[in-house]
Amino acid sequence: MIQPFEIEELLPHKRPFVMVDKLISCSGYLATTETTLSADNLFCRDGYFSEAGLMENMAQTCAARLGYKSIINKLPVKIGIIGAVKNFRVFFRPRPGDILTTHIEINHEVLNAILLQAEVHCNGKTAASCHMKLFLTDIDSQKHE
Repeated sequence: MIQPFEIEELLPHKRPFVMVDKLISCSGYLATTETTLSADNLFCRDGYFSEAGLMENMAQTCAARLGYKSIINKLPVKIGIIGAVKNFRVFFRPRPGDILTTHIEINHEVLNAILLQAEVHCNGKTAASCHMKLFLTDIDSQKHE
């Protein structure tokens, strides 16, 4: 069981650019988030959640994991950037009202680089998947505001 935190505490992102609602599990190299898509989401267009939104949701799931680990270890939450995406596949685009469950698994974590694989699930099916490389900056998100 993870400690409950508001998602804004875990992420360097601010609304309206928050693409995850809550961190539901975080253990070792694994993390899972849940998100209910709203029609006013920045990445919802023409009744669908965009490919860019799916990718950002995956990255923010990793950010939520990193933020959680930082907070429980009394460290500042760092800002990260997407460095590369490989094998990005979109099987279908979710719609407003859908609940996304996003799983990430860290494959390698070296210095400020993180290699992970991610999957977004919706309505019992895989909506998207990819391998992603993220880089952590030395910028403390609280000091960056």
